[in-house]
Amino acid sequence: MSLQYIINNSDGITIDRRKMVGIQYTRNQIPRISETPTKNPWRFRISMPNSMRYGEVRSVLESIDNLDRRLPEVITFGNNPKLAWLFRYQGQANISQLSNITVSNFVGNQLTLQNLPVMAASNFLFRANDLIQLSEYAYPFTIVNDVPRGSTGTVTVTTNRPNILTNAVIGQTLKYGANCEFTLFCTNMPTYKLIPGGSTYVDGVLTGNAFISWDSEFELYEYVGLS
Repeated sequence: MSLQYIINNSDGITIDRRKMVGIQYTRNQIPRISETPTKNPWRFRISMPNSMRYGEVRSVLESIDNLDRRLPEVITFGNNPKLAWLFRYQGQANISQLSNITVSNFVGNQLTLQNLPVMAASNFLFRANDLIQLSEYAYPFTIVNDVPRGSTGTVTVTTNRPNILTNAVIGQTLKYGANCEFTLFCTNMPTYKLIPGGSTYVDGVLTGNAFISWDSEFELYEYVGLS
């Protein structure tokens, strides 16, 4: 759980979901904008304080060295009260109501849901930027616009990226908000320097006498392999 530990103990998180867009200008300065279709992976930059004690995180360092820049790890923002707010579900349904919702269709970035909860038609099933994830797949999606419950048996929501799943999705249940998971790998995997200080003892025995200083931020990239 090395990357999870890094996220849980970070002192700053940058989120990047920008699409691959190119802008060219004609000679009379008219912009031409083109977008390259991609899986639009999530990217995070994680900064760390220089206060981690070597003697307390040796197992984390070993996991980081083992992951290196090639292996992914599944992380969540919901297992840490200090971070759970980041992707908190904003709609007006409760957890038991949400658990019955299933996917009816998912074409492009139009996700149709069925088995909706009984609630007022004007109540919001989702709010813009709510995070959802099909339960058996790795990739979270955000909801672009507010989605009222409405009075019909289905609702169609617009997702931030199109259906990038290669297998059947009809009948899938969903995860919501902070319960969604990200599969990430670190593209740069910073190295660390030991700075004297921060002594730690176990039963009176010195087990560490150094703080950890990282040479850069952790650049985490969503692992978007085949579904």
